[in-house]
Amino acid sequence: MKRHDSFYDVFPTSLGWVGVLASSQGLRRVTVPHDTAQEALDDLGPDAEEAKRREGAFEHLRQRLERHFLGQEVCFPDALDLEGAPPFFRAVWEACRAIPRGETRSYLWLAVTVGRPGAARAAGQAMARNPIAILIPCHRVVRGDGGLGGYGGGVAVKAALLRAEGAAITATA
Repeated sequence: MKRHDSFYDVFPTSLGWVGVLASSQGLRRVTVPHDTAQEALDDLGPDAEEAKRREGAFEHLRQRLERHFLGQEVCFPDALDLEGAPPFFRAVWEACRAIPRGETRSYLWLAVTVGRPGAARAAGQAMARNPIAILIPCHRVVRGDGGLGGYGGGVAVKAALLRAEGAAITATA
């Protein structure tokens, strides 16, 4: 990505600091909430080092994220720039975006949905490498037994996001 084509910002929310990196094509990265602005910036990765900071550039997104974190129903129709992502990951991320608010699905469901029923573990890897937290709602993906499984922001954050959406949480481990 060229320097003039990318920009970022970090901002506080009720759950912590969030970093956002975008190109002219769309959002490239949205971090999970972090304790500090520096952690959110670091989580944006090396592309942020070549990007220009635009304070306030994502104010509309910040407001929607905040409402989402407070349990309000929010839409995230934002354009995503997933350039360079493997086709399987893209398919899994798109399937994940279709999971309704307040509901959960399993890694197996994702694999079946994208036509690869034997690829539940690979679907889990796609979730682990999800560059756009919340908007690609990987927090809605749980283990087959209903357990929360892992989450880049920690299981407590995953549980908080699901509770804010009104999702039933059967097990936390």
